Amino acid sequence: MKVDRGAVLEGARLAVLVAAAAIAIAQAVVSLTDRDANLALYLVLLVGLGAGGRAAARRQPLSPLTHGALAALAAYVALIVVITAIRLALGREVADPVSLVFNGLMSASAGIFGGYLGVRPPRGAT
Repeated sequence: MKVDRGAVLEGARLAVLVAAAAIAIAQAVVSLTDRDANLALYLVLLVGLGAGGRAAARRQPLSPLTHGALAALAAYVALIVVITAIRLALGREVADPVSLVFNGLMSASAGIFGGYLGVRPPRGAT
């Protein structure tokens, strides 16, 4: 199977935009209210990764699940690299490797689900 890099990049771009917005909002909520909004915004982040997977799958319908997963994983890796660099620059602790692997699996799962939704026929279509 050949990977369509353009489809993966398009999906990753969309996923990064939504995920970065969710992360920024989560940080703002925590700093403004001293309350943790991570769960709700984690779901938004997963929806963004799924949307990126859907966008990649719609460009590459012959292998939608693979392209959806790759788009979400590419977005996740890009986000983790930036977040880790920021945390290191601020002298903060970096994420636990186990949580990185878990969140990578969640990202791939969201991308696969988005890929499925991208090529699923509409309800009632025969």
